[in-house]
Amino acid sequence: MTKRNEYMEKLKAQLEEWEYDIDRLEARLDEVQDDAKVKLDKTIKDLKVKQKDMQGKLKQLEGAAEEAWTDIKDGLELAWDSLKLGFLAAKSEFVERKQQKKSK
Repeated sequence: MTKRNEYMEKLKAQLEEWEYDIDRLEARLDEVQDDAKVKLDKTIKDLKVKQKDMQGKLKQLEGAAEEAWTDIKDGLELAWDSLKLGFLAAKSEFVERKQQKKSK
């Protein structure tokens, strides 16, 4: 397997894992209070947009010539970092809100 294929498989696996986690967060929105729910719902929608962007960039990478994949990879990694940070922030926000709810 080429380095490019290994890279794409790693990204696909992580995207699938995050898709599952985003769906879980979305399913648990009812557990948080109204003001937090609105914020988390917006965050989840933003994550879904970033996820679709990543899927598009991944398809672009799949169709790229072997020589061009490193150029595309740079843009992909920027989008990847944005999605990762957004996901971690949403997950953290949900946990924080849930803990606040328990302490009340």
